[in-house]
Amino acid sequence: MRDNLLPDSLPIQSVSSIIPWDQIQFQIRDPRTISAIVLHSSEKKKASDYILNSVKNDFMVHVFVDKTGRVFAETGFLKKTFLAAPGMDESSIHIAYEGTEDQLLNNPTQFQVTSKILASLASDLDIIKSNHDIIGKKGIFTHNQAKRRFGGFVDFSMCGGEKALKSLLLSIEGTFYEEEDWKDRYESGWVLKKESKQRLQASFNPTNGRGITQPGKVVLESIEKDENQLPVEEYRVKYTHRGVIKPSCIVLHYTAIPDYVNSLKTLENRNLTATLMVDKDGKAYQLVDTLEERAAAATGTNDNCIQIEIIARDTAELLAQTTQLDKVKSLVIDLTKKYKIPLTNEDITSFSGIFSHTQAKKRWGGSIFLNAKDFDPGEEYMELVINSIGGKYFPESKWKNRDSLEWAILSRNFQP
Repeated sequence: MRDNLLPDSLPIQSVSSIIPWDQIQFQIRDPRTISAIVLHSSEKKKASDYILNSVKNDFMVHVFVDKTGRVFAETGFLKKTFLAAPGMDESSIHIAYEGTEDQLLNNPTQFQVTSKILASLASDLDIIKSNHDIIGKKGIFTHNQAKRRFGGFVDFSMCGGEKALKSLLLSIEGTFYEEEDWKDRYESGWVLKKESKQRLQASFNPTNGRGITQPGKVVLESIEKDENQLPVEEYRVKYTHRGVIKPSCIVLHYTAIPDYVNSLKTLENRNLTATLMVDKDGKAYQLVDTLEERAAAATGTNDNCIQIEIIARDTAELLAQTTQLDKVKSLVIDLTKKYKIPLTNEDITSFSGIFSHTQAKKRWGGSIFLNAKDFDPGEEYMELVINSIGGKYFPESKWKNRDSLEWAILSRNFQP
């Protein structure tokens, strides 16, 4: 096997002409393990800035094609694993082009060079010319698709560009699949979920909740109850029983929907469950039969956490609803006392503390709404709640192991 498998006719320039090779981090691999290509785009960054920023943040790509059609690569790159798209790095070659996908499609020279590289690598390494199966890590994919499956991203830009990949695959006689047709796109396992309303409605056969099962008596004073000390029936949710837990943490959410009834309907329509929901008027309702029922509201935490939804349209409304805020504080105090939960948000992987859904999403993903600026219910709100009840609030930069690569949303300034 040749060292780089790039077409001999291409003008190739060493990456070391931009940055010393000894500054680039990599691991040695067997080229026979390569089964995929991941396509990246520099967007608004020039070639030199893109490569320098990549290395500065401990990332790198194997091949870069600038706007003139010049190729930057190093001899022997097939034997090196670079960090660029966590989840895909060990099996992939990372190829980046300078500019946006529209600029690539309007630049015949750059497009033809990129196409030749894809064709040569795919042919010599027996890589499938398709973007169908990223789960199997076999094919040619955009970084955007890799981020949706495996996470490990800094921002959720459409890196690589599906429109660009479609044209490139067609140019090398490959097959392009739209997102709806990616293998198992609607199944679990994706960091950025994609839901089908028809599938959800067909699969939702609730076993518990409003009008179905008898709840246990309310055990906290901060929760509304009827004359029999039971949860108020009309405020409960219909849900699928998923077992019971031993609560060791609390996750706070906000609904992004301005009223209780529609928030309840949305949970049911998506086959989701929260433990409690706090209305705008400051009344808190138990949605499930008992507090220990396993909720389905925040991936990664459902086996350990009580999930609290707070009714509000946006952050401004959330912060302005002082009666509701007071109830949330009372509820959190009661729950932390009952289950001996520490008043801190430092380490979400310990499942011990009070956390935002944002923190859970940044750690594990598992949401249909996910980007690097996501807020749910917002760290300003979390700081207000935790500090006002005598707890210790940690800003995101101080979350335990925040700089590691184990987060769905990485803490870096740049990523190729």
